[in-house]
Amino acid sequence: MPKIARIEKAVLIGKRPRRLGCNGRIGAHGDRVTDLMAKVYTSDGAVGVGYGQVKEEEAQTLIGTEIDDLFRLPTGSTEAGRKLDVPLWDLAAKREGKPLYQLLGARGSRDVEMYDGSIYIDDLDLTDTEAADLYRDQVRGGQDYGFTNFKIKIGRGARWMEIMEGLARDELVIRAIREAAGPDAKILIDANMGNTLNTALHILRECADVGIHWFEEPFAEDPAINRAFKEAITEAGWSTLVADGEFAPPESFFSMVENGWIDVVQQDFRFKSLTWWIETAARIESWGALCGPHTWGNFTERYPHAHFAASVPHYALLESSPVDVPGLVLDGWEERDGKLIVPDTPGIGFDIEQSHWESLLKEEGGFVAT
Repeated sequence: MPKIARIEKAVLIGKRPRRLGCNGRIGAHGDRVTDLMAKVYTSDGAVGVGYGQVKEEEAQTLIGTEIDDLFRLPTGSTEAGRKLDVPLWDLAAKREGKPLYQLLGARGSRDVEMYDGSIYIDDLDLTDTEAADLYRDQVRGGQDYGFTNFKIKIGRGARWMEIMEGLARDELVIRAIREAAGPDAKILIDANMGNTLNTALHILRECADVGIHWFEEPFAEDPAINRAFKEAITEAGWSTLVADGEFAPPESFFSMVENGWIDVVQQDFRFKSLTWWIETAARIESWGALCGPHTWGNFTERYPHAHFAASVPHYALLESSPVDVPGLVLDGWEERDGKLIVPDTPGIGFDIEQSHWESLLKEEGGFVAT
């Protein structure tokens, strides 16, 4: 049985084309994207690449460990392997000579629809006219990167403006983005829990003609409130989905999903792991819920995400944004009409150019364990 021979980790830095402002809870998000990347080498010469949270001292203890102690098909990573989950899945797919989505079941579409999640609250010191112009420009910027769908941060009245003033500005921005994105775009809104039940319903009523594809984190999950929210959406005849689970979901979360009060499950792909998501996708499929894992603040996770999307029939949309990342080597990947096309390359189909990777290993956060 092959053993772990070497683990490398480095921080891959990407740059957004503009600085991002606030969401409904916290301040400016800046223009940098940081991906914690790991490479796992085995004693027989195979290499797995992907997001990795493992620390140097933890990596050192894994050297010499048999692969079976960290990862087993078909279930995935053991508890000991979770911090290297994506590299281990990449490694397993390469060893099988299959693209990851085929190893996972290939039950979904390889044409994975994306959305641009980079429209933040950047207008607090602007007039209504200036704000509308700003967001039209941001949509055009996203379209230049190939995006057709857009998610909008709302919830200005939770912290940054008076409640009614904030709601009015939220509506103005939603309408400006719909106008700029066109009638076929999916428009999503995300309040980062900055609404109450009443203000969330106010937004949906005022924007009923806009067509909101989903409402993400309208408020902190609560069975009574989520039930009332979903019942009001159904009674009004709106098609808006409720998306939630990204941030500290309560113990009652999956009972709300099973009851149909939450439509899109969003637990973070990096911190929960692909292995967790495979189990969860099977759990929620019969309930009619959709998979829409959160993946913000990085770039490379779009690739294992897309493989996961192509492996299940109940995937929603892939979260991404315009970012420029030097050093990526993409094998067979395409973007077309707002979709990421999953290739038939063995494994995940991406790597980091070797000279760039070697320089990253020498930077802060980089290490080699042997």
